[in-house]
Amino acid sequence: MPRIEFEADTEEELLALAWRWVMGPRHEPGDAGKEQATDKADLRRRQLGEVLNAIRGVDSRRLLREVAELSTRNAALVLDADLAQRYGKRTGTAFAGIVAGPNKVMRRVARRDLISWDPDARGYRMDPADAEIVLERWRGL
Repeated sequence: MPRIEFEADTEEELLALAWRWVMGPRHEPGDAGKEQATDKADLRRRQLGEVLNAIRGVDSRRLLREVAELSTRNAALVLDADLAQRYGKRTGTAFAGIVAGPNKVMRRVARRDLISWDPDARGYRMDPADAEIVLERWRGL
């Protein structure tokens, strides 16, 4: 059976070493919120990075970029005849497929959608935090 030993000059130091080994490093009360927010942001960035690397479709990449640009300004990419014409599609239903690919990967990686439908705006939106990451990663597209 494995054996773990701690050496310290005082009982208090010994208990502190054992506590740290079992519970991990102690944090200041204000640090927990900052670390948790940083951890969440890092997780979001890693997950979205994995999703963006998996997206190969030109139309999907283009649409994601457009939605991201508008989402940073709290606007939606409206599904209308102009959008269909710009993408060379005859109807708006083609966009369901363009959106489905990125959302499928995002659901697998992060258990949520990347692009959502806004029925009030009749268009597509993205979480602003996701939009910032998309724009940062795909600046040159």
